[in-house]
Amino acid sequence: MKKILSKLLAHFISFIIGILIGLASVFYLDFWGWFADPITLVEIFLSLILALYLSTAIHEAGHLVFGLITGYGFSSYRVGSLMLIKINGKLKLRKFKLSGTGGQCLMTPPEKRGGKYPYVLYNLGGTIMNLISFVLAAISFLFVWYLPFISIFVLFVALFSLCFAIINGVPMHIGGISNDGMNAISLGKDPCAIDVFMNQLRMNAASVGGARLSEMPDEWFMIPDGADMNNVSFASIAVFRANRNFEKLDMINSQEEIEALLKSDYNIAGVHKKLLTCDLIVCKLFNDAHTLEVGKLLNNEQKKFMASMKNFVSVIRTEYVISLLRDGDEKKAKKLQILFDKIIKNDPNYDRFIADREIMKMALDKYESIKNTK
Repeated sequence: MKKILSKLLAHFISFIIGILIGLASVFYLDFWGWFADPITLVEIFLSLILALYLSTAIHEAGHLVFGLITGYGFSSYRVGSLMLIKINGKLKLRKFKLSGTGGQCLMTPPEKRGGKYPYVLYNLGGTIMNLISFVLAAISFLFVWYLPFISIFVLFVALFSLCFAIINGVPMHIGGISNDGMNAISLGKDPCAIDVFMNQLRMNAASVGGARLSEMPDEWFMIPDGADMNNVSFASIAVFRANRNFEKLDMINSQEEIEALLKSDYNIAGVHKKLLTCDLIVCKLFNDAHTLEVGKLLNNEQKKFMASMKNFVSVIRTEYVISLLRDGDEKKAKKLQILFDKIIKNDPNYDRFIADREIMKMALDKYESIKNTK
């Protein structure tokens, strides 16, 4: 019930902000008498997009600033698909897009201080920065309201900043994931959850640095006895453990583990469920599952997700396996292979895709073997 209320609250807030943005646009057009002027419509559209990206950048910058203040180390900073990452002490730019997120700031946690981790300011940094930008933009609007383009841009920045501050700051679950406000509260209730959350940050930082899950310390994947698997942090570790075992390419055991995980009542984030389903599809195709089994997994929701993540390596790998082992479509497989090679070639951490490359080779070998026996 709480998840449903959180989802409804998030939609309600977004709806209200959308109404305010619409009203602001209408007022702007009416004030200047430019309803029929296409140039003004372009101005509004550009202002809307720029304000959205700026508000997202400000939010992620808040996590970065307050993270650095409390001792966290920089790992990566992303707005849209543009990502700045730190590899071997050097900053590099690359493209990366994660469905359902407008941006992300990942940092390496500091050591415990007095037996505790600093986590509140890091989690609430984005909300704090958005509130600051809302106040500054609202005050600025009072001075620039009469200026075309600038006035509507500043107003949109204020509205988006307020929207981000509320959606991220008011404790709630969005898409099965705890927002920043919920993290700040829930982590304070369970010391074990804090340790797990910090290990997740370490995993993310190590992954960005090129490490595979199998190369990371075992203790990062430990789930405390009696852990509340309704806590998304604990559930995420269970997912990462399954991902880690999948890297071993034992398709039979991986299939059993992933199926059990997807059938569980663990609070697994939506994006994790969809990516686990991709891995399950691969396992089933290697284990000669009936086409109907794979078809059930490839429902409209899964297809939509995979289409939105079409340049994500594990999705490309899954599509490649499907094209060969289910559809026997060599032409599509070759196109996917070219896309896969292009993406991992531009990735600074080429080695972390060893398992994906091996799976695609295994799929091609299996396909060739089947074709030769016909």
